[in-house]
Amino acid sequence: MEEQGLENKNEYFLFRNYITRNCGIVIPIEKSYLIETRLSKYLLDTGTNSFDELYEYLVKNNDPLLIQKIINSITTNETKWFRDEAPWTVLEETLLPKLINDLVTGKKSRIRIWSAAASTGQEIYSTVMCIDNYLNKNNIKGISLKNFEFFATDISTHVIQKAKSGRYDSINIIRGLNEYYKTKYFTETDFAWNIDPRIRDAVNFTNYNLINSYNNFGLFDIIFCRYVLIYFSGSLKTEIAEKMHGSLLDKGVLFTGNYVIHDLFKKNFDSAHYENFTYYIKKEKKNETASS
Repeated sequence: MEEQGLENKNEYFLFRNYITRNCGIVIPIEKSYLIETRLSKYLLDTGTNSFDELYEYLVKNNDPLLIQKIINSITTNETKWFRDEAPWTVLEETLLPKLINDLVTGKKSRIRIWSAAASTGQEIYSTVMCIDNYLNKNNIKGISLKNFEFFATDISTHVIQKAKSGRYDSINIIRGLNEYYKTKYFTETDFAWNIDPRIRDAVNFTNYNLINSYNNFGLFDIIFCRYVLIYFSGSLKTEIAEKMHGSLLDKGVLFTGNYVIHDLFKKNFDSAHYENFTYYIKKEKKNETASS
């Protein structure tokens, strides 16, 4: 069979809308090549001869495994250790002193942290290492990683499996990771770098689609939702911002990517700043009294 590509705008719109319905991602027409390059292999896998036929096949069969493969193929999984650095500086200098004091005084029994687009795990593992290192270097007694709950989700089953393994090749291990953390928390075996099992086992990874409800997750002290909202439609951005607000405890902190989307959060969050980095603190909603 001769390999086929996107032949018209109709095929682009069919798949753009299909992808948006299933995972929220919006692929602009100037990036329609992503649909062709990343999904063309499924023409052969399904025995279809065009993207029109592939779309009809997907809708007719509604195969969850194939849908997940499509999602895995279309998602972007760019990540690195301690990306932008600022969130972890804020964590160490501003958030952890108060949170640990809450643990020591019994105000909190645990601290809950969610990485909402975890990719291959660098973000959440950076957070666990940062906290473990903070506890050690400040000689904090009676508090350990067991007082923290680390939750990490991603829509791609492929990257979640990689994250769970805690194994990284020689290229990914150096992207953002300094020598201190590399030496302290990793060992090299069989041409791969393996993260300390204490760090790996502290994280609960699960496959999850952010367009779904978060009601079963409980409330968090900190949420990382970084560099994922830019791929969603305006209405879905707003919806997720609302759901993130609902998933945070009072004064909980939301870290987003280093891009300007302040209008999305001004309704439910107060802005806070570290140098040129902005993060968001949940506003306490005022009780409304009904008029008589």
